[in-house]
Amino acid sequence: GAASLKKLGVKTIRGLATWKFYRMAKGITGLSSVEVENDRHPSSALNIDEALDKKEEAKSLTVITELPPSALQGLAPWADKEFELLKIKTIGQLGEWKFAKW
Repeated sequence: GAASLKKLGVKTIRGLATWKFYRMAKGITGLSSVEVENDRHPSSALNIDEALDKKEEAKSLTVITELPPSALQGLAPWADKEFELLKIKTIGQLGEWKFAKW
């Protein structure tokens, strides 16, 4: 666990709680619970568009929570393997990760 977090750039518990990728995932996950299904127009723009890879921007928040963490802008595909070692396979799981909530 610690080695994976170090590879991902997290050095302390405080760093984990304030880590930008956790905070992005937490926001997306929280908003997905109040999203109206099929109500996002493909050409609409949200502030989270800057947090996502371009190809994922038009998707619903609910769908985004099921994407791998590497769909967050700034995380490379290799990061998904490190997250899997932490038992995190989706953005939703990262947003709800109990260790980051401490």
